[in-house]
Amino acid sequence: MRTIPCSLCGYHAPADACPHCGHTSELASLARPLSGPFRGVVDGLMAVPMGLWLLAKTRGTKRWLVPPFVVTFTLLAALLWIVFRAFDRMLDSVLPGDISFGDKRWDWLEGLSEGWDWLKSTWYGIAAASEWIVNAIYGLLTSQPLKWVGYFLVGSLVVWYCFSIAYEALAGPFLDEVQSRLEKRWFGEDPRNRLERPNDIPEERCLRRSIVAAAGAVVIVVAGIFLPYFPVWLAVLLTPLSLAAVCWRDREYAEWLWWVARVEGRATWVSLQAAAITGVVLVLALPLYFVPFGVGYVLYAGVAGFATAVGLLDIPFERRGVRLRQRLGFLFRNILPMISFGVVSGLLLAIPLAGAALMVPGASIGGLWLICRLDKSSMRPRELRG
Repeated sequence: MRTIPCSLCGYHAPADACPHCGHTSELASLARPLSGPFRGVVDGLMAVPMGLWLLAKTRGTKRWLVPPFVVTFTLLAALLWIVFRAFDRMLDSVLPGDISFGDKRWDWLEGLSEGWDWLKSTWYGIAAASEWIVNAIYGLLTSQPLKWVGYFLVGSLVVWYCFSIAYEALAGPFLDEVQSRLEKRWFGEDPRNRLERPNDIPEERCLRRSIVAAAGAVVIVVAGIFLPYFPVWLAVLLTPLSLAAVCWRDREYAEWLWWVARVEGRATWVSLQAAAITGVVLVLALPLYFVPFGVGYVLYAGVAGFATAVGLLDIPFERRGVRLRQRLGFLFRNILPMISFGVVSGLLLAIPLAGAALMVPGASIGGLWLICRLDKSSMRPRELRG
């Protein structure tokens, strides 16, 4: 079914009155309509700072970003250690030790008469000058300050790839949950729950059932550790029985759990797709990084930030069931706001380490705010446009 989005929340609302948001929001910036020809561009510039502000202000959201951040940071530390060791080995293998040209004599020069002493002197002078120049360059290349510059440039690439690809892929389900909580605050409830949730089972009941299932799984594993003739591998294989028993006892919980698994599976798949596309863009744009005088660093950060930010928009689009053709049409119609949104993301990514850690959640939440902020009336059939 094609989504006919509400002009504000973006969820399916074929009628004039949206049942999800009522064309208003508790967030003042969403309740205020766009005005002025460049307002969308300004909103694109504000999206990432707005996303960080909403993340900092909204309770119950930041803890969802801890698991993917810890995993990504662990992966980053391991990659940096491997890459820096390889970088040191490469310098040692490519750059030789002290070079001496003075003892490299040509036999035919030694056999020349005294009349050719000027040629001998010239050669030895050239050899001494070349020796000094080459060793000076070698000393510069192996100097500690320049090594740190190399570490910074190589490390920046590792950080950007790690956060733009690994963190984006890992954080998808968690960012989906964060956006769900934000939309519940903005619109009174999560519109996706209204459209897709199979039943009205209370969240407290779901939490209790999940705790019971997890406790049962822990008991089975502990039994496998301490009981004789009950191997641990068999205990691990039997842990799903705990969840199966809870689901058999409470069919509504089982229905809700299956829906959650499908929702989070979709979010994970969307994140993996976005991360793969971002990875391809980063590889193709790699030559930009070698533009000298720091220009390449800024250019590549901009490309990486833009690709990551636009890729993160797939999460709110997927939540709304917006098809690829509709997404592309929306992006092209709002190309200037999207460019300003990507530029700010790139500038934030250029800040060493902290910028990458802040950019992904900031661009994800800011992208959600921007999609709600921009008018989506053009995605509706002509006869339904207000």
